[in-house]
Amino acid sequence: MLLTLTRYSLYSLLIFTPLAIGSVQGWAISIIHMVTLLALTAFLLEKSIDWSWEWIKTPLDIPILCLLVLCILSSVFSVNKYTSIWSSILLLNYILIFYLTIHTFGNQDHLKHLICLIIYIAACLSIFGLVKKFNSNAFPWLNYFYVKPNPNIVSSTYVNPNHFAGYLTMSILLAIGFLLTGAKKVKIVLLIFFILILLIALILSLSRGGWLSLFFGSVFMLLVLFKDQYVNRKTIVFIALTGFILLAFIILTNRPVVKEILSIKNTAENINFDERVHVWQKILDMIYDHPALGTGPGTFALIFTHYQPPGIAARYFMAHNDYLHFISEVGVPLIIVMIWMIIALFVKGFKKLNNAGRMVRGVTIGAMSGIISLLFFSIFDFNLHIPANAILFTVLVAIVISPLPEGRRQRSDDRRQTSEVRSQKSDDPGEIRFAPH
Repeated sequence: MLLTLTRYSLYSLLIFTPLAIGSVQGWAISIIHMVTLLALTAFLLEKSIDWSWEWIKTPLDIPILCLLVLCILSSVFSVNKYTSIWSSILLLNYILIFYLTIHTFGNQDHLKHLICLIIYIAACLSIFGLVKKFNSNAFPWLNYFYVKPNPNIVSSTYVNPNHFAGYLTMSILLAIGFLLTGAKKVKIVLLIFFILILLIALILSLSRGGWLSLFFGSVFMLLVLFKDQYVNRKTIVFIALTGFILLAFIILTNRPVVKEILSIKNTAENINFDERVHVWQKILDMIYDHPALGTGPGTFALIFTHYQPPGIAARYFMAHNDYLHFISEVGVPLIIVMIWMIIALFVKGFKKLNNAGRMVRGVTIGAMSGIISLLFFSIFDFNLHIPANAILFTVLVAIVISPLPEGRRQRSDDRRQTSEVRSQKSDDPGEIRFAPH
């Protein structure tokens, strides 16, 4: 019962965080902390009642511990300890969500419910964004939350369409992987419909980073499927060609999208990219001045004002590169930890792909592809600094790194073995039994 409360608390986080403008504001982050604390309390109470403290080991346990130690040390020597402490608490929150997901979604039924919820939320957000695009006055209350509709861009409940695109790329690839697990015809048709809605919303977000991230995530998925011994290669080619034709049709029938593609060589865009590269060079100077432990978690916006290049009017609160941003705050040793975590994650993921179960392979491929897409997107943006996207990313990592899910057949076999053991004990001749009156 209490584990059910933990699961539903995690469900509520997945529902709430994208609706609350990506949960970037302080009040939303406070709610994330409270709900995670509720989920953790219910989990610990359940374990205390059953007195079952079995720990599910993962390949990320040691690198996560190293990351926490590094952040604590960086916070101790931070230029602003208060900001660093709260940033470290948010990181701890993500780690708790990671482990709670692993410990409470251990069978196929719960895992399916989790994935279906993610897909449904993304579909609802996409429909919401499309309605807002074609009727800008449909949701006037959003103006109170600084989400002013743009008639040419689909951003749904997010302020920045790039962050909405980051959320969609993970959801689309997870949905495609889930489609590979097989289902009834009605469910397959519904799932394909949701994927089309997500693709349309992603294209109309006019996010080039989102398009490229989906492309690289899709290429990764196709390469993995092409080497999969359980999948017919002709089916892969058919799916790839169908998807390409469908995307081309959607793109070419939408004038703003075509205009955005044709403007890639625009001088203004090149100037903007050159400016960002110049900023990245200054961030490298910032890292050079604080190599060991950085400036402290969450302190980038405070410190970079001393490094901002002259001639750039806009203030950079974010590095627009999650890797440089994190390294500048925590220090160069973070590079080793990040590489360690990525290698451990994908080694575990590829091992799970050797499993013959369609459910395991499909979900793992979808989650790994979604992770790849956001890792690529993080080179040019700061999706991992948006709590809604960071939580979804954390859940995808937990799906990949968790043990094989327990199936219905396995649970029934366990029950049968337990009943057999009990019957054998009851037939023990040495056991004293009382005859009924």
